[in-house]
Amino acid sequence: MERFAKSMVLAAAVALAGCGMFTFPFPPTPATPQPKIDTEAAIAHYVRSQGMTDAAALAELDKALQADPTLSVAHAATGDIHRRQGNIEMARQAYEAACSANPYYFKPHYNLGVLYQQLAEAAETDSLFQKYLLRACELYLRANAIKTNDYDTNLNLAACYFQLGKYHQAEEYCQAAIAIDDDRPQAWSNLAIIYDNQNKLTEAIAAYRQALERDVHQPRLHMNLAASYLRQGWVKDAVASFKAAAVMDKTLVEPHLQLGACYYRLKDLNNAQASYEHAASLAPKNAEAFRGIGIVCMAKYIADKDNPDLREQALDAWKRSLQLKPNQPDLVKLLEKYKPKYDETGL
Repeated sequence: MERFAKSMVLAAAVALAGCGMFTFPFPPTPATPQPKIDTEAAIAHYVRSQGMTDAAALAELDKALQADPTLSVAHAATGDIHRRQGNIEMARQAYEAACSANPYYFKPHYNLGVLYQQLAEAAETDSLFQKYLLRACELYLRANAIKTNDYDTNLNLAACYFQLGKYHQAEEYCQAAIAIDDDRPQAWSNLAIIYDNQNKLTEAIAAYRQALERDVHQPRLHMNLAASYLRQGWVKDAVASFKAAAVMDKTLVEPHLQLGACYYRLKDLNNAQASYEHAASLAPKNAEAFRGIGIVCMAKYIADKDNPDLREQALDAWKRSLQLKPNQPDLVKLLEKYKPKYDETGL
């Protein structure tokens, strides 16, 4: 485009330089022929693409766009196929074209926002992460203006703002989603996490409870709620929530580790040991589980020094923990402190 503009300026200068001389006028520049738009044919190709295999559908959609490049539904459908196939850049281009062709078309604006969220998750630099999330916010805001009261748009806006560290906006759009549909748990759980990250523990706990009232089978949310209880010092409440998480997902190791720590704080050493041992059975290479076993067994030994087996159990567990995770200087000191003094036995 720049090269063409310069040639036009040069032609005008040559023409002006011929003043006082007999010159022939320039012939008029022929108008660029505009492609013939056949919207009826384009729609026919678009309709035929529905229900076809991806390859056949893309061929029909290409014909539709050749007939009418402004057919936004064809651009959007092309984007859907490319996105489903994992062709993110081609999907992005198709959605951008759909949004440009029809600025009032909700679906491609929303889908493009989702795409930029995915790009943000895969971003290799913080600057790209921020850039993609901000673009996602722009698109979701536009989608929200086109179609007010859409739950998912508000939910995704809240998630983007949360990742950007803009907690006030994140809270605002979570509350908007809740106002649209109070019965769905996702906005409540997101709102809880937003409060949690601002250390608003009372509000976070209330929101976690609201989310779990709507769908109790969320083990990760029970874990989050338990962690908030612990930060408030409510250990027994935390135990109940960690237990719930452990029952709902028997593959999770973390609830058992946390239960071990809670029971230890409550001076319930038998349950603490059982919890750590269960964690070790689920994850035999988990250093924290063996560290916990050692701490509990040593606490039992200190309370009952007539049982040296407890000390041996503790030392063995600590050694195992250090094998799995050598960089535990405090554990090395404990091992040194409590190891048997062989010279006392004459060995």
